Amino acid sequence: MKTGFKDIDSNIKLNNGELIVIASRPSIGKTTLALNILSHIALKEKKGVLFFSLEDSEENITKKLIISNSMIEKEKFDLYNQYKEEKIKKPEISEDDWDRITYGIELLKDAPMYLSTEAPLSIDDICKKSKKMKQEKNIEAIIIDYIQLIKFDKKKLLSRDNEMTEILRRLKVLAKELDIPVIVTSQLSRAPKERDSKKPMIADFSTSKCGITRYSDKILFLYRDLDYTENRKSDIVELIVAKNNDGNTNTIKLGCLPEYCKFGNTIVFLEEENG
Repeated sequence: MKTGFKDIDSNIKLNNGELIVIASRPSIGKTTLALNILSHIALKEKKGVLFFSLEDSEENITKKLIISNSMIEKEKFDLYNQYKEEKIKKPEISEDDWDRITYGIELLKDAPMYLSTEAPLSIDDICKKSKKMKQEKNIEAIIIDYIQLIKFDKKKLLSRDNEMTEILRRLKVLAKELDIPVIVTSQLSRAPKERDSKKPMIADFSTSKCGITRYSDKILFLYRDLDYTENRKSDIVELIVAKNNDGNTNTIKLGCLPEYCKFGNTIVFLEEENG
């Protein structure tokens, strides 16, 4: 199974039975990357994906998916939505833009994407729903955004660090049991802001560092240069492969297209910038 990004796919694969962690500081793009991967698996590979969003609404997730797949700017889609809700007169959007939006909406209608935006959810809830969806819809991947929001059974009276370790263990067991990849996003601590080198490291996980290294098969960090300065943010995001059980660790560059809720391969991205 692939992510849809040429440079990533030439370095790593989303193998069945694996637990893959995508981590960063807030607002770097881990949810965007997770949604881009969701789109590729469901729309290009035609495989069912169960997406748990423990922070965002189904409406917002769907909006981001339409924007990224129709390649329409957020502002134009918001105008389209307001017009459809009869809040404004028909906006001055080109026919091509209308066609793009219509295409994006139609594309998602029958796509094997299954969104779960109930919150809060416990690890028991996630495992139960995942097994049900595997049986009923034959899902072939699970994506969870994000792990720190997963609840645990308080009756067991564990520390949060031990809770997170147990959650990671359960997710790894789930991946093996269903024989599909499980991708989970994770927040990092503020540690990168406190040192000269801002690039994330495994030590930057706020909880359960041992659990993450023990149970994950791949750890991917997102890092955007200049994000910690007063200058504008860089248009290039680095995806740092910090752990890879079946390959090399290295750094992959992606183009950042926030107005389209999307990342792009850097070669294509640079050609568009220069064109």
